[in-house]
Amino acid sequence: MVDSDRRFSLFFVAFVLVCRTPGVLAQTVAPNEWWSVSYADLQLPGPTTTSFAALWADEITRNNAAYRKKGDRRFLAGNAPATESHFVIRSPVKTVVLSVLNTATACRHIATDGVGRATLKRCPMRLAIYQANRSAILNAGTGCFIEYAALESGASRDPARNAAYAAYDKDTRTIRTGLFFAGQPSDDCITRIPLPQG
Repeated sequence: MVDSDRRFSLFFVAFVLVCRTPGVLAQTVAPNEWWSVSYADLQLPGPTTTSFAALWADEITRNNAAYRKKGDRRFLAGNAPATESHFVIRSPVKTVVLSVLNTATACRHIATDGVGRATLKRCPMRLAIYQANRSAILNAGTGCFIEYAALESGASRDPARNAAYAAYDKDTRTIRTGLFFAGQPSDDCITRIPLPQG
């Protein structure tokens, strides 16, 4: 890991320990600040999740077909289990979305945290760019995804134990991602995604 990534991990620890409010994503992301990624359930897309379902329509269709092929008919009224995480950057002229899709057919299991009731996976990642009357959807390899199991009544999640974050580096036009799992920064989940010019 290069020195800048070591600094990232140390900063990440300090950042999570001060418990930044999870789930808050401003309309315009302040450069270089770390923000919690947001999540969307795509089984029954609604007004706030339709755009994410459209971004992953091909993978969702493939996942649905895999369930049907196995004889699993539970999800005929909607999609088979599918969730995604996203980080959004908005400017007056452009919106950029970095999205990671979690399905049974597209992801690879990495680790399980029984205490935090979470599973770490590596899943497909896409970059969507919306500008004026045009858009572009680019494959961005794979990214880490934290799948959370249901909590017991009255329990709450600990963002210092399991949480995914992203930041936008304005100078290098790069989205950076990082992740805490089982209370430790995951070096394998540090990614840098350069935005295309234009």
